[in-house]
Amino acid sequence: MPDRDPSRSALDARLAAGRAALLDDIDQPPMARIRDRAAARRRRRHSVAAAGGAALLSLAFVATLPVRPWAADGTDPVPPPVADAPPGGPVYTGAGITVNGLTASAVSHVPGTIADVEFVDPDHGYLLARCGPAEPCPANLARTSDGGLTWQYTELPGTSAGQRELDLTAFPGGRLLVGFPGGAYASTDEGRTWQVTGTGTGTATIPAGRGDLLRAGPGGGRCDLTVEVWRPELARAGTPTSRPDLDVCWVASAAGADGTWWVGGVRNGTAAVAMTRDLGSHWRTVELPGSDVPAGTVEVASLGSQAYAAVLGTGRTLLALFHSTDGGRSFTRIARTARSGPPTGLSGAMVPLLDGRLLVTGTDRVLYVSADDGVTFQPAGGSLPTVERLDRTVAGYVAYDLFGSGWAAYSADGATWRKLQIV
Repeated sequence: MPDRDPSRSALDARLAAGRAALLDDIDQPPMARIRDRAAARRRRRHSVAAAGGAALLSLAFVATLPVRPWAADGTDPVPPPVADAPPGGPVYTGAGITVNGLTASAVSHVPGTIADVEFVDPDHGYLLARCGPAEPCPANLARTSDGGLTWQYTELPGTSAGQRELDLTAFPGGRLLVGFPGGAYASTDEGRTWQVTGTGTGTATIPAGRGDLLRAGPGGGRCDLTVEVWRPELARAGTPTSRPDLDVCWVASAAGADGTWWVGGVRNGTAAVAMTRDLGSHWRTVELPGSDVPAGTVEVASLGSQAYAAVLGTGRTLLALFHSTDGGRSFTRIARTARSGPPTGLSGAMVPLLDGRLLVTGTDRVLYVSADDGVTFQPAGGSLPTVERLDRTVAGYVAYDLFGSGWAAYSADGATWRKLQIV
């Protein structure tokens, strides 16, 4: 074989050196970040697949009533995403319930104490913080557009300082109302700017339309409540065109998953509930058999064709629990006895889960889960935090005062929660 041309060998060496230098100059992709994102996507797919399988096996009723987890305006939104555990954040679990803790990024601090949280979709939420009378400061409204990972806040007008009776109502499109006795603060830009407005009297009869909400207002009867229509531009705009045939003691804070709005109260000397699917144009009232007039309220939670009604006494003691398998057209009293165990009282909303179980918070601040339609409950246990109460919002649920330290968490489905990075 002939010897290789020395000039050719020198050229090959120069080309190899140039190629190596060029590769050194090219920025390499962030493989660690790519691996984290890929893992998060795999977790999301696995979680959604598991939830879907459980729903198919345990909740055949979804075929008869479409479940829309956070819409009540007649649209068909995409199901809410299952929250991923942020990289590096602690995860608290028990009985199939998960609370994703804080990430390594900075936590926002808002003046005052968290009083109210509303989510209008899984990304966009609002938080009202109030100061105590000992150190009065204006109330603050914080907003998030990434599911509670980051927040910005703005002060309400100075007249909000020291006020304890402030109630946040969030409408789609960034329109907000913070009601106070005799008036309201209104914002059309997600709480960046505010103006003081009056309120309606709540007495005019008006047809409620898309974007309106139902709220409890002062009225007559034993519980002294009525059902009112609230609009983005006017709190207490009026009353629906028809009224439920009961003495109203409670009005749901948001519509159910299928668009049904519930109220609870008393009719003919017994506890009763009523539902509307057209914002108060028509109502169906159902008496709860075998229950006396409650000393407290009657509250309802529903998901698909499953519904629960709780009759509550003084201090929110649980007097009776009812279950429905036909969307609330009829209820059967659950045979609970002393052997059924805690909770003896409910703190906040009941949360029907996609796997057929029922999640509640007891007045002892413990999370409980029932797998037998409320006959018995077991503490969720594990590493889950104590919780003051659970509340329903337009787009899911909020847990308040986690660990007794003022933290809040949000969930679109009641099973997977994300601790909000603000306190």
